[in-house]
Amino acid sequence: MQASASLLLLGSNAVFAYNKSQKLLSCRTNQEGEHFFSMIDSDGYLALNILMPARGHDIALHPHEPMAAVFARRPGDFVWMIDLATKEVVSKVYAKSGRHYYGHGLFTRDGSKLLCSENDYETGEGVIGVYDVRSNFVRIGEFKSHGIGPHDFKLLNDDKTLVVANGGIRTHPDLPRVKSNLESMRPNLAYVSSETGLLLHKHEPETEWHQLSIRHIDVSANDQVAIAMQFQGKPFLQPPLIAIQKGEQPMQLLTAPEEIQSRLHNYCGSVAFSADGAEFIVTSPRGGIVTYWSVEGSYIGAHEQLDACGVCRVPNQPSMFYVSDGRGSIVSVNSQTMLNNISKNIPYELLETRYSFDSSKWDNHMILYAG
Repeated sequence: MQASASLLLLGSNAVFAYNKSQKLLSCRTNQEGEHFFSMIDSDGYLALNILMPARGHDIALHPHEPMAAVFARRPGDFVWMIDLATKEVVSKVYAKSGRHYYGHGLFTRDGSKLLCSENDYETGEGVIGVYDVRSNFVRIGEFKSHGIGPHDFKLLNDDKTLVVANGGIRTHPDLPRVKSNLESMRPNLAYVSSETGLLLHKHEPETEWHQLSIRHIDVSANDQVAIAMQFQGKPFLQPPLIAIQKGEQPMQLLTAPEEIQSRLHNYCGSVAFSADGAEFIVTSPRGGIVTYWSVEGSYIGAHEQLDACGVCRVPNQPSMFYVSDGRGSIVSVNSQTMLNNISKNIPYELLETRYSFDSSKWDNHMILYAG
């Protein structure tokens, strides 16, 4: 795929490519500072709006039931279970004493367990908490994440191996946003057995970039991992912030053209593969830019979008994504259309529908629900 430094401005001439049964799920904050878990239907209306006690972060869908787990932003102390059919809160789970949540989790493929990234804040060790779905989410155990500050994690296609983004930053709920170990931090991407908790293998950024906090990841259908990072070192440095990795292969750090790389402001938000796994996109809310990459690691292009962070792929539409931002907008973008027009040097208008919720700020993550 051809690399390009093109910056693309959003257009407004597209049709929202939703299947009518699909809905967007995300957390948001209104102008009064209230926090909600919201569901947007295909016509752009809020079909569900549940007031939360604090900011939400990520959302996990149960594989067989119309249920969503909504995770508090780190260092959070709650996970709420929402019945998407009845639109009711059916369970509230709270962190064990001595633990806090890191904002992410997932259901096992059989739906029997919920796994949550957590911090043992007295030792600083990261753990994955295990909750029994069939027993009203009672906590039945934990295993090590094999790093400090586990944030995002995903299940590989063997249904038993977890890929854990250990961000490397030690925190404590008494000082919620204080990062206490920046000089010694060592983030890693750990492959862990969800059955035994054993470390299978792990990968770290080069020693030079030991302050690259691995924050968010996505996994393709063939277990390729795309990685979005946030640099905690000297702000005038511009390290690679995006990487790909697969199996036991080393982590491959990626760099955009200089004028794009500087726009990232050392901070990447969310990451998502396309439905066919051929491309992935990475948001940078601080830079107001969204970058596009081939699965091989080639830079494709970028588009401007202020405070863009949440991103998800659209099933059965290989190059389609949805991106949300802190201005209350959600847009649709087509990476293949972008690539085709860049290669032909044709001015490009992004495929987009703007859903505008002017009084809202969409939070960091967004997923599609086919319900």
